Amino acid sequence: MKKNIFSVLITALTIINVVLTAVLFFVMLPTFQKTNALLTDVAAVLNLDLDADEKAGADADVKMSDMEPIKVEWESQQNYNLKSDGSGKEHFAIMKGYTLYLNKNADDFSDVQERLTNDHAQIDGVLSSVISSHTYEEATQDLIIKESLEEISKLLDSKVAVQLVLDGYVKQ
Repeated sequence: MKKNIFSVLITALTIINVVLTAVLFFVMLPTFQKTNALLTDVAAVLNLDLDADEKAGADADVKMSDMEPIKVEWESQQNYNLKSDGSGKEHFAIMKGYTLYLNKNADDFSDVQERLTNDHAQIDGVLSSVISSHTYEEATQDLIIKESLEEISKLLDSKVAVQLVLDGYVKQ
């Protein structure tokens, strides 16, 4: 008789535990989502790359022989005003052109290549906005390349752009 009472009691407590765990999960779900959003915002402010493993794996898989360059050279060098750092000095960046490397094995490679070969003005605009959004101290070539590739991927709605080389990039 005691075994049956203990079995019923243990079963009831197990069911109560499962129900309370489910309720707690659904009550805490919005808090988890807010925490995730907060961590993402903090990482963005600190310039941390939360998807580093995913991106490194994607770019590392593309061999140089699988890349198709699209080279853009301007007739004269382009000057970009850098964001003011509050020192009162005007700084700018200079660039002769750029080379954008596309992954030949990507599904939408031919469409993107044709679009960019015929019209690269939007890519020029992305580079201009990324460069001019940074101060002299911030505007390192690595940061400009990283942010430009992210913006180009958003613009193209594709991950076909895998590398960017800034030709003659100098900041003064």
